[in-house]
Amino acid sequence: MKRFGFFLGLIFTPYLFTSACIGQETNTLPNGDKYVGEWKDGQPNGHGTMLSRRGAVYVGEFKNGQPNGKGVSTLANGMRYECEFTDGIPTSFGTITTADGKKYVGQLQRGIPNGHGTTTTPDGRQYASEFKDGKSNGLGSLTASDGTNQRGEWRAGKEYRVSGTWVAPDGTREEGTWNTDGSPSGGTIVWKDGREYAGDWKLTYGAAELPDGAGAMTWPDGHIYVGRFRDGKMDGQGKMTYPDGKADKGSWKDDKFAGAAQ
Repeated sequence: MKRFGFFLGLIFTPYLFTSACIGQETNTLPNGDKYVGEWKDGQPNGHGTMLSRRGAVYVGEFKNGQPNGKGVSTLANGMRYECEFTDGIPTSFGTITTADGKKYVGQLQRGIPNGHGTTTTPDGRQYASEFKDGKSNGLGSLTASDGTNQRGEWRAGKEYRVSGTWVAPDGTREEGTWNTDGSPSGGTIVWKDGREYAGDWKLTYGAAELPDGAGAMTWPDGHIYVGRFRDGKMDGQGKMTYPDGKADKGSWKDDKFAGAAQ
C-alpha cells in the first residue's frame, strides 16, 4: 500500500528599491538578492528575473516589487513552480516538480496542492484526485504500468476506502480492499515465490499486506493451510494439509503447530 502526500510551500519576500528609473534595470539589493528586468516606481514592475542569495531563481511577471502573474520559480533544493503568483505566493492552477522527479499538476493554494490535481512519480505511478493541504484527500484513482489500479477514497494521504489491484516494489500482487474506516480489509496476495493467500489482511505501508484474521494459504509444493493468521503468520485454530494427504488440525503459534484440536 502506498501513501500520497505532496506538501509544498513557497512565499516570496517583498522588495523595495530607491531608484526612480523606468525600464530595464540590473540591481543588487541590500540583502544580496539580484534583480534584472523592468521596474517602475523604485521596484520591479513588469517582466524580470530575481536571483535570491539563497539560490532560488524566479523568472516572470512582477508588480509592486513582488511576483504577480505568470512565472517560474526554481528553489535551491531543485523544486520548481510554474504557475500564477499573487504577491509572491503560488496560487490558482500550476505545475510543481520536485528534485526527485515527482510532478503535481493542478490547483494550488498558497503554494500547496489544494483542489483537483494529478501527481506522477518517477516510477510511473499516477494519482488523480482531490488534494487538501498537500495530501490526497477525496475520491480518486491510482494507476501504474506495473498493473496497479486502485479506486476509492483517500484521506490525509492514506487509503480510507479503496479497492482494486496493487503491485508491491518486490513484485507481490494484491487484489482486494484497503480500508482504514474500521471495516474489514482483505483479498488475495500472490508472492513471487509462488505462495498464494486469500482472506483478511493487515495494512502496511510501502510493502505487501500481512495475512491477519481468517484465510487460506497455499505453497508451490502443495501445502495448504486454512485457518487463523496473525501479523503474517499462522496463529490460532487452523488445519495444514500436506502434499502426502496427512494433516495437522488444531492450534498454531508463530507458524508452528502447537497441539491437536480437542
